[in-house]
This record gives sequence, structure tokens and C-alpha cells, in this order.
Amino acid sequence: MARALQIAVCVARADRILGEGGAGLPDAELLRIVLGTRDDLLAGRLLSRGLPSLRRASAGELLLETGMSSALAARVLAALELGRRVALAPAGPRRRLLRAQDVASVLWASLAHLPHEEFWAVLMNARLQEIRCVQIARGGLTQCSVSPREAFAPALVHRASAIAFVHNHPSGDPAPSGEDQRLQLLLDEAGHALSVRVVDHLVLAEGGVHSAVEGACPPPDPVSFVSRVEDMMSRAAPIRVPCRGHDEPRSGDSCPLDLE
Repeated sequence: MARALQIAVCVARADRILGEGGAGLPDAELLRIVLGTRDDLLAGRLLSRGLPSLRRASAGELLLETGMSSALAARVLAALELGRRVALAPAGPRRRLLRAQDVASVLWASLAHLPHEEFWAVLMNARLQEIRCVQIARGGLTQCSVSPREAFAPALVHRASAIAFVHNHPSGDPAPSGEDQRLQLLLDEAGHALSVRVVDHLVLAEGGVHSAVEGACPPPDPVSFVSRVEDMMSRAAPIRVPCRGHDEPRSGDSCPLDLE
């Protein structure tokens, strides 16, 4: 019974931070979520001397607290170190996707030569800087079924101000079909209703790119997506292999919408 109650409390805490976000939760509640222990007073004891003291605490100091185990101390230290790294991490440059070719370069290498259709959304902020790319659907050789509900769910989950839709034509011809044009109208209407700016609808194919805004376009400049890959590689954490005899170095969704 006690175990079931503990699980219920942990689930309720997880639901709260997932539903409301962490900004509105007090320090003790956040620490309880990290600890995930049945001892609700442990978080209060750790915070009794304030956050600066907790930030400087060593593993030995944490283990002196009543109710603290090695596993719980490791959780706290890992969370503190991760928070420190996030706070110190420099913000990387974010290119603005102002033209059809800018958007196309984001997914060209992944989609243009596929033997089946895929439908993707490029989520952007108000300055048209990429937030992330999300696959919406995967289809067959000639079609890929998508509904406005599915298409806009990631934009609402990630609070994107703008969105561009991209899909490919395995036939090699980027000209939009009648079904593509009907879907474009539906998505434009849905974006207006949801206050999400629909920037463009792109079709990628070996023969080039078609933009609903700019019309037929050549394939993106290879330099643009090579530089994108290099940028992604530069953000990746380096892998360090310790030399023998030396210490190991430290290393640096559905969203229910009713659009009917």
C-alpha cells in the first residue's frame, strides 16, 4: 500500500511539471522530482542552507544527510552538473530561413532521393529561425496522407510561431499534384485559425524544388547543407578516449486538435 502511494505521488509530481512546466514549481518540489524518494523531508533538509550551498555540496557532504543513499546523491550531483553546463553553454548561431532554398536545404539531403513519400514540418520562431524538424507522416510511392491535426500538433507542442511544410516526390518531378494543392489550402486555413504562420509548402524531388510562394526553384546549393552538417558536428560533444595509465578525462507527440 505504501509503495503504491509513493508511486502515485511521483506520478502526480511528474504530471504537474509536464503539464505546467518547471518555472512555477518551488525549489523543494523540483528537488523531490529529481530524488524520487518516499522521504519528502529530504529535499527540505538539502535546501535548508539555500541553493548556493547545495550547488557547492560534495558527494561526501550529501551522504551525511539522513536518508541519503549513494544513488540519490548521484542523482543530485548529476542534476546540478547538468544545470551548470546548460547555464554556461553558448548559444549557437541560428540561420534565418528566409527563402525557399533555405528551407529546402534543411531537409534536402534526407528527403530528395527517398523511394517513398515523407511529410515533414520545419518549426520556426518569429524570426524564422529553425527550432526543429519533425516528421509528420510516412507514405508509399505516390502519396502520404496527412491531416491538419497531425500537421500542426508539433508546432503547438513546441510553441512555434511559424511553420513550413515539406514533402518529397519519389517520381523526381517536384510539381505539386492536385491533392498537394488541396492539402495546402487546408493547412493554410488551419494555420490562420491557430495563429501559426505558414511560411511555405515545399516539394523536394531529384528534379528540383517547388515552392508554393516562389514557384519552381533549383536544388539548394550543396554548400548550404554541407555547412549545416558541419554546424551539427561542431555542436556534438567530443568523444575522449582515456590513455592507458592516465585518469579518464571529464567530457566537456500527439496534440488533440479538432479542426473539423
